[in-house]
Amino acid sequence: MILEAAIGDAYGAGFEFQEMNYIEKYNNLTQYHKHGMYTEIYKKYTDDTQMAIAITELLLEEDSWTTEKVADKFVTVFHRDKRRGYSDRVYNALDRSKNGKEFISNLSFQSTGNGSAMRAYPIGYIRNIEKLLSFCEIQAKTSHNTEEGIQCAKRIALAVHFYRYNYDKKTDLISFLNETLKEDEVYEVVSPIDMHGYPTTKAVIKIVSEATSMEECLQYGIDFGGDTDTVAALCMAILSQKKDCKKRLPTFLFDELENGKFGKTYLMELDEKLEQKFLLNTE
Repeated sequence: MILEAAIGDAYGAGFEFQEMNYIEKYNNLTQYHKHGMYTEIYKKYTDDTQMAIAITELLLEEDSWTTEKVADKFVTVFHRDKRRGYSDRVYNALDRSKNGKEFISNLSFQSTGNGSAMRAYPIGYIRNIEKLLSFCEIQAKTSHNTEEGIQCAKRIALAVHFYRYNYDKKTDLISFLNETLKEDEVYEVVSPIDMHGYPTTKAVIKIVSEATSMEECLQYGIDFGGDTDTVAALCMAILSQKKDCKKRLPTFLFDELENGKFGKTYLMELDEKLEQKFLLNTE
């Protein structure tokens, strides 16, 4: 799941907030493209995946979470492997912080952006829905302590949970989310896809609920423009758990993805550890 998300993230980064004519010309799933602002983001994942790695490591290490523990992990993962893609607000706060308490203090405001959702998908492995929702809220409160930030993190984790644990045999994804979260949301895609929590999660949920192929979904989601790396990463993460979905992706996406210390081999190891832990753990 994390590997697939990283692939979507790295490919989608080349189209983030690009003009629609650029996307139309180059979004053909034949090669990676450089980010329009940060040229070093080329064949590499961004903050989206890095923060999801932090969440994953904490899931593997801790069964009791606090906002400070989550923030500590964000700081640790950032400083061992600094990379661009974060908003200036979060990047600067992380860069100035030695620990989680400092990170939370250094944030200039609590956001309604999609950052809390983009990193929440590993939490979907938790079987107990009450615990899942609690962990989503705890991690969101580190940087996105708003109703939008919290609810949208829950939507993404629940989408992973829905497909992983075969709820799709009983109901549809959108009905499941609305019932579980006591919402009456209409899920739709508005192009370009805005980087705030509600428009991002509404688009992602709508797209994955209809998708039958990861390859087609990756191209389709990016065609809408906007926050393409986050949309692509979340779609790939969720679809990795969807049984009724073709999992094939173009081979260059895997072959050319970065493989340094925290590259694709490390991501595959994290995926394997998640599978092992939650195969046996009923919580």
